[in-house]
Amino acid sequence: MSTTPQTSDRTRNKPALVSACAAFASVVYASGSIMGGWLTVTYSAAILGLLIICALVAVVAGHIGRHRAKKRGVEGRWLSLAAIVVGWLCILYAVLVNLLVMGLIVGLAVLFG
Repeated sequence: MSTTPQTSDRTRNKPALVSACAAFASVVYASGSIMGGWLTVTYSAAILGLLIICALVAVVAGHIGRHRAKKRGVEGRWLSLAAIVVGWLCILYAVLVNLLVMGLIVGLAVLFG
Protein backbone atom coordinates (compact mmCIF):
# COMPACT_ATOMS: atom_id res chain seq x y z
CA MET A 1 0.00 0.00 0.00
CA SER A 2 1.37 3.36 -1.00
CA THR A 3 1.45 6.21 1.49
CA THR A 4 2.22 9.01 -0.96
CA PRO A 5 0.05 12.05 -0.40
CA GLN A 6 -2.50 12.71 -3.12
CA THR A 7 -2.70 16.43 -2.39
CA SER A 8 0.73 17.23 -3.85
CA ASP A 9 -0.49 16.39 -7.35
CA ARG A 10 -3.70 18.34 -6.90
CA THR A 11 -2.05 21.53 -5.67
CA ARG A 12 0.57 21.69 -8.39
CA ASN A 13 0.07 23.92 -11.36
CA LYS A 14 2.87 22.98 -13.74
CA PRO A 15 1.73 25.24 -16.60
CA ALA A 16 1.96 28.23 -14.26
CA LEU A 17 5.56 27.35 -13.40
CA VAL A 18 6.43 26.74 -17.06
CA SER A 19 4.93 30.09 -18.03
CA ALA A 20 6.90 31.88 -15.31
CA CYS A 21 10.16 30.24 -16.39
CA ALA A 22 9.52 31.03 -20.06
CA ALA A 23 8.67 34.65 -19.20
CA PHE A 24 11.90 34.92 -17.22
CA ALA A 25 13.87 33.48 -20.15
CA SER A 26 12.30 35.94 -22.58
CA VAL A 27 13.21 38.84 -20.29
CA VAL A 28 16.78 37.53 -20.14
CA TYR A 29 16.95 37.41 -23.95
CA ALA A 30 15.44 40.87 -24.21
CA SER A 31 17.81 42.32 -21.62
CA GLY A 32 20.79 40.91 -23.51
CA SER A 33 20.03 43.41 -26.22
CA ILE A 34 20.27 46.28 -23.74
CA MET A 35 23.39 45.17 -21.91
CA GLY A 36 25.61 43.96 -24.70
CA GLY A 37 25.52 45.95 -27.88
CA TRP A 38 22.01 47.01 -28.72
CA LEU A 39 21.96 46.57 -32.47
CA THR A 40 24.17 43.52 -32.89
CA VAL A 41 22.71 41.26 -30.22
CA THR A 42 19.03 42.06 -30.61
CA TYR A 43 18.83 41.72 -34.32
CA SER A 44 20.61 38.41 -34.58
CA ALA A 45 18.07 35.88 -35.77
CA ALA A 46 18.84 33.37 -33.02
CA ILE A 47 18.31 35.79 -30.13
CA LEU A 48 15.20 37.31 -31.67
CA GLY A 49 13.80 33.85 -32.41
CA LEU A 50 14.45 32.59 -28.89
CA LEU A 51 12.89 35.73 -27.45
CA ILE A 52 9.70 35.25 -29.47
CA ILE A 53 9.52 31.50 -28.81
CA CYS A 54 9.96 31.94 -25.06
CA ALA A 55 7.40 34.73 -24.99
CA LEU A 56 4.86 32.63 -26.91
CA VAL A 57 5.42 29.69 -24.56
CA ALA A 58 4.88 32.04 -21.61
CA VAL A 59 1.60 33.32 -23.06
CA VAL A 60 0.19 29.91 -23.99
CA ALA A 61 1.27 28.15 -20.80
CA GLY A 62 0.06 31.14 -18.80
CA HIS A 63 -3.43 30.83 -20.24
CA ILE A 64 -3.44 27.09 -19.55
CA GLY A 65 -2.19 27.68 -16.00
CA ARG A 66 -4.82 30.34 -15.33
CA HIS A 67 -7.56 28.08 -16.58
CA ARG A 68 -6.29 25.18 -14.47
CA ALA A 69 -6.03 27.38 -11.38
CA LYS A 70 -9.57 28.64 -11.84
CA LYS A 71 -11.06 25.23 -12.64
CA ARG A 72 -9.29 23.14 -9.99
CA GLY A 73 -8.78 25.78 -7.35
CA VAL A 74 -5.00 25.43 -7.23
CA GLU A 75 -2.41 28.16 -6.80
CA GLY A 76 -0.63 29.95 -9.60
CA ARG A 77 -3.36 32.16 -10.99
CA TRP A 78 -1.51 35.44 -10.46
CA LEU A 79 1.81 33.94 -11.49
CA SER A 80 0.22 32.90 -14.78
CA LEU A 81 -1.25 36.35 -15.29
CA ALA A 82 2.14 37.97 -14.72
CA ALA A 83 3.73 35.59 -17.21
CA ILE A 84 1.05 36.40 -19.80
CA VAL A 85 1.66 40.14 -19.43
CA VAL A 86 5.45 39.76 -19.57
CA GLY A 87 5.16 37.47 -22.59
CA TRP A 88 3.06 39.97 -24.54
CA LEU A 89 5.39 42.82 -23.58
CA CYS A 90 8.40 40.85 -24.83
CA ILE A 91 6.63 40.11 -28.11
CA LEU A 92 5.85 43.82 -28.47
CA TYR A 93 9.49 44.65 -27.73
CA ALA A 94 10.71 42.19 -30.36
CA VAL A 95 8.35 43.60 -32.98
CA LEU A 96 9.32 47.20 -32.22
CA VAL A 97 13.04 46.43 -32.37
CA ASN A 98 12.54 44.57 -35.62
CA LEU A 99 10.66 47.52 -37.14
CA LEU A 100 13.27 49.96 -35.87
CA VAL A 101 16.18 48.02 -37.34
CA MET A 102 14.41 47.45 -40.64
CA GLY A 103 13.56 51.16 -40.82
CA LEU A 104 17.19 52.02 -40.12
CA ILE A 105 18.39 49.70 -42.87
CA VAL A 106 15.87 51.05 -45.37
CA GLY A 107 16.65 54.64 -44.41
CA LEU A 108 20.37 54.13 -44.88
CA ALA A 109 19.76 52.38 -48.20
CA VAL A 110 17.71 55.33 -49.44
CA LEU A 111 20.21 57.85 -48.12
CA PHE A 112 23.32 56.25 -49.59
CA GLY A 113 21.64 54.90 -52.71
